Amino acid sequence: MAGFPDHPFWDFSLRVYGGEGVAPACLELQEAHGVDVNFLLFCCWLAASGRGGVGAAEIARLHAAAAGWHGEIVRGLRAVRKRLKQPVGGEDRALALSLRQRLQKIEIDAEHIEQLMLAAAGDALPAGRPDDPAEAARANALAYLAALGVTPDTGGRAALQTVIAAAVGSPPDRD
Repeated sequence: MAGFPDHPFWDFSLRVYGGEGVAPACLELQEAHGVDVNFLLFCCWLAASGRGGVGAAEIARLHAAAAGWHGEIVRGLRAVRKRLKQPVGGEDRALALSLRQRLQKIEIDAEHIEQLMLAAAGDALPAGRPDDPAEAARANALAYLAALGVTPDTGGRAALQTVIAAAVGSPPDRD
């Protein structure tokens, strides 16, 4: 298998996702609101990397760059991996669980490819915008959620704040 190229977005994502409370916050947003965690992290990375707030139309364009891959490949792999948590019928559970572990690694590789697709789509955006990174990350994330038709509840807003705080520092505490 070809190796993955180094990219600051992937490194950023690993650092942020490993932050205190971020993984559960991301999973809450994913499960409760259908959020693509990779794209949410991309919204934050755009701000943290100096590209600032990019606006709703740009968010929609950037999201479309990897939506097919995410929907068909990442979500498909995730569905199979999650299904393997429980017996299907007569299989050797140890073998099935071993397959599930290998699938999780493949799912992460698929997410890595998605992130490279997103980063390539964002390469055309200028860096060095003077926006406050926390406010820009929040605006990008809210534009993404609006594009999904999602209005986060109190738990969703808290989860979003946790992700943004880990990505760029404490965001403004407002709706």
